[in-house]
Amino acid sequence: MTKSLTLLLSLGFILGSIAALTSQQGRAGTHLTAAEVLNQLQAKAKTLKSLKGSFEQRKYSRLLVKPMESEGELFWQPPGRFRWQVVRPAPLTLVVREDKILLLYPDLKKVTLYTGPSGVGFLDRITGATGDSQTFQSQYGIEVQLVARGEDRSWIQMNMEPKSAKYARYFKRLEVKIDPETWLPNEVAILEGNDDWTLIYLSNLTENSRLSDALFSVEPPEGFQVQSYGSGRRP
Repeated sequence: MTKSLTLLLSLGFILGSIAALTSQQGRAGTHLTAAEVLNQLQAKAKTLKSLKGSFEQRKYSRLLVKPMESEGELFWQPPGRFRWQVVRPAPLTLVVREDKILLLYPDLKKVTLYTGPSGVGFLDRITGATGDSQTFQSQYGIEVQLVARGEDRSWIQMNMEPKSAKYARYFKRLEVKIDPETWLPNEVAILEGNDDWTLIYLSNLTENSRLSDALFSVEPPEGFQVQSYGSGRRP
């Protein structure tokens, strides 16, 4: 799997896994208990029919003198549809639709298409969310707490680490900042397997707007070179 696909699916993991955290144990800050935080996340997940917004991304690596920066838009329609579209500096689009993943490089006129087992959503299979909450808890170590910095600045901090090599191939650690007013993520830090860090800043998040079905099309555009992988090839 390409590093781009691994990284983008890590963000899809964050959106797709919130509802599975209802039984997790965690630590809380001075104003909220862990149980209150998790109940709020569960309630929020039930109200989300769609989500769209903008992002800025910075990748930090020992091999880079300064961070690599990009920006674009995201679209999410649970349970199995996700679009991550990099606009600058180099266009790149990832679309997840149930059991298919399309990775599109407009400047190169190339497409990579992954197809999984029929009836199995890629995001669910990657995150382990297809099981019950106890199974999910056995796969990830999760810590939740409220971080308060003055009267006008606070956030919910959620840190997640996979407990097995199966899931660690996507990331070693996720650190998510959640706005306690909207209960949506606004900053994500991803520690990759090679110890590079990627920071993603989310903005202009809009809930439950009508999203065109075309946003989640996994049909390769005409004139593009297509490389396909079936269910035998792991994403």
